Amino acid sequence: MHRLIRNALMDGQYEPGERIRISTVASELGTSITPVREAIFRLVSEGALELKAATSVQVPILSVSQLREIQTVRILLEGVLTERAGEVITERQLSDLERIQEDFIAAAERDAKLASLHNRRFHFALMTIAAQPTIAGVVENMWVMMGSLLKVFHDTVPQRELSKDRHRHYDVLSALREGRPVAAREAMEADIRWGMLLVEWLEEETRKREAAEQSFVGRLSRKAEGSGKAPLPRSKAASARLEV
Repeated sequence: MHRLIRNALMDGQYEPGERIRISTVASELGTSITPVREAIFRLVSEGALELKAATSVQVPILSVSQLREIQTVRILLEGVLTERAGEVITERQLSDLERIQEDFIAAAERDAKLASLHNRRFHFALMTIAAQPTIAGVVENMWVMMGSLLKVFHDTVPQRELSKDRHRHYDVLSALREGRPVAAREAMEADIRWGMLLVEWLEEETRKREAAEQSFVGRLSRKAEGSGKAPLPRSKAASARLEV
């Protein structure tokens, strides 16, 4: 159960800030509430989910600095794993990777959640081929933390960037087929850097949220001044907004 929910987080099946309802998850998975509750609270202890109240669990909303750090770790470690995969990959494994990529491109045209799933399949297939479980474990934790943003990315990225001729995974595949492990690593690093569009999106969303909060605090302050009451401190105003 823990693995199923963890995979769903990595695959972008949940969105940032989405509330996780134990009963809903149990119904979707066809099981009872108890194992789901245990799995969810284990994920909370791992930092993959957040406990906002006694009965409220939600997908974390990453800060810009957290996302930059995650992407930096991925660039370094997934690059190493891709280079290692390039040294040992078989023809059958390469063909499997090519099929996964075709599935990803086809899904990107119609279903962002499915595209997220196939994108992870591609990256994790390479990690499996590399057979470096300690490094792969660190990378998997990064995917759990950022998975919720991947659906947003595939929803918003221009379709031309996911076309057959442009997608960065094809550079990885070409280098692997040509027997150039270092070039494969560089192509994977470039692919993850391209994903820094996620950072740009998050920066913009953060600016919008902060502007909305400032506007709300300003309205409360003006209303308080008009009624002769002392303006609310910013922290209390923010709390009031959450209670509305």
